[in-house]
Amino acid sequence: MKSLKKVLATASAAQQASGRVNYETINGFLTGSRALANAPVVPVQLRGAVNTRGSINLGGNSSVSPIRTIKGTLTVQHGNPSPPPKLNYRTCRETETISTGYTVLGNRSSGVFRGARGNGHAVVVFSAIAPRYTSGPHKGQCNFSSNAQPKPNGAYISFQAQGPLYVR
Repeated sequence: MKSLKKVLATASAAQQASGRVNYETINGFLTGSRALANAPVVPVQLRGAVNTRGSINLGGNSSVSPIRTIKGTLTVQHGNPSPPPKLNYRTCRETETISTGYTVLGNRSSGVFRGARGNGHAVVVFSAIAPRYTSGPHKGQCNFSSNAQPKPNGAYISFQAQGPLYVR
């Protein structure tokens, strides 16, 4: 029992020396035509070591993303997997789920996030309903082609990230 108390006391001292640590969660959701934009900006809530709100721009192919908040910018580096979308030929719903790890870039962050450290996992879901062909040999079938414009009704983006975050 004494060794457990010693371990807990050591961990507590190390945590105080390195700053606040908590398990940060970041959640956001966007619907309609804004979810279909080339560079959708998703509003997010952060909870844990830093409680705030902000946004993340999900456009582009960069592996570095700033999450701009009212308390500063949290910058993360992440993977850019591009999994094939799941297609539902009955409902014409197209869903792409991106799952990737991230690392906090404290030297590129600002405000309360300056010098922060941490890593975690993020999942982004893009989903929309494709139009149906209105004429021709495919009339009534789903048009999943890259030039087809999905319908705004039913379109959404879900953003979820979580992991330990060490802040000063």
